[in-house]
Amino acid sequence: MRILLVKQLFNPEPTAKSLDFAKELQRRGHEVEVLTGFPSYPIGRIYDGYKQQLYKREVMEGVPLIRVPIYPDHSASGFKRFLHYLSYALSATCIGLFLVKKPDVCFVYQGAIPAAIPAVVLKWFRKIPFLYDINDLWPETVATSGMLTNKTALRVINAWCHFNYRNASFITVATPGFKKKLIEKGVPAQKLEVVSNWSRDEIKGEMVSEATRKKYFDASKITILYAGNLGIVQSLSTILSTAKQLQQEQNNRFQFVFLGGGADEENLKQQAKEWALENVSFIPRVASSEVSKYLNTADFLLVHLKKDDLFKITIPSKILAYLKSGKPILMGLEGDAADILNDAEAGYTFEPDNSEDLKAKLEKMAALNQDEIATLGKNAKKYYRENLSITASVDKIERNLKNIVND
Repeated sequence: MRILLVKQLFNPEPTAKSLDFAKELQRRGHEVEVLTGFPSYPIGRIYDGYKQQLYKREVMEGVPLIRVPIYPDHSASGFKRFLHYLSYALSATCIGLFLVKKPDVCFVYQGAIPAAIPAVVLKWFRKIPFLYDINDLWPETVATSGMLTNKTALRVINAWCHFNYRNASFITVATPGFKKKLIEKGVPAQKLEVVSNWSRDEIKGEMVSEATRKKYFDASKITILYAGNLGIVQSLSTILSTAKQLQQEQNNRFQFVFLGGGADEENLKQQAKEWALENVSFIPRVASSEVSKYLNTADFLLVHLKKDDLFKITIPSKILAYLKSGKPILMGLEGDAADILNDAEAGYTFEPDNSEDLKAKLEKMAALNQDEIATLGKNAKKYYRENLSITASVDKIERNLKNIVND
């Protein structure tokens, strides 16, 4: 098959189903082309080494790409973020569709709803079917994040979502909860299948340098590492509140390390400064190829999202990297993600936005001996390999792509 990947974010941006996905499809004998934007996520500006122009052809590890201009933004402004999403959709439609080879089928990665516009146009005018891969549930995502609260705008977005669902030949969703939600919205169950994302992080056995270890990973303490986006929905002030409680109780056994950046980064740093938290450190964003060194060096890995029904049906991508790394996980989530961790027997869950419950689970983890910690890590790696690997997920995607081409 000749497959067109319509995807706003692509390497070198940290995002799921990117270069690894394209190469896996090529390995299976398919001809792949990618229609994407100039890289800007998550820093909100075009990456060094790239300069926006009308379009740019590029070949990345044997995969042909066409990049189109975007409005770069990753602020907390809902209006600016929507312009960011819409700019790609319009550029991909008005510029990109004139440059791509005619595909047999399109794969649309839906991080935001405008991404489907070029695929819908191809369907209408060139009869090209598309598979719609849903990774964020709209309008719930923007409503929960607080980026958009206008009820009229949310209704418009909801109607737009249904428009996309109707035009898609098939829909894959990242979690069982997403599937249930779409069925409740009227999407036929036979048009849906759960296909998990996989971790694109290359997990190696290396650790950070000795200087970095001494600065951030005190060997006399238990290090809890959060690696990823320091955003609003991550509600990481909950973690700082726990750190504050521990410090006030003169409990010096734990060190919290935040690796990354995001819209709430400065607020978190200011809060840590105001509370004079000596058990909290911030490490600036590092290259994705370096992240595994930090995961390997930490004692436990942390993930957290604010308490909201939407996140009961969300599986953050960092959970996949955490499992793949073979480290025990401390998870502030409920629902689908918690089910994965419990099934894997790879760590502990705590109630989101509940500092006391987090503190209680920290005490449980601190009581583990080295053999018990090692077992949790082995369980994590085994579960990932057997249930969440790229091979298992692409098997499903490939089958559905073939099905809609042959219909």
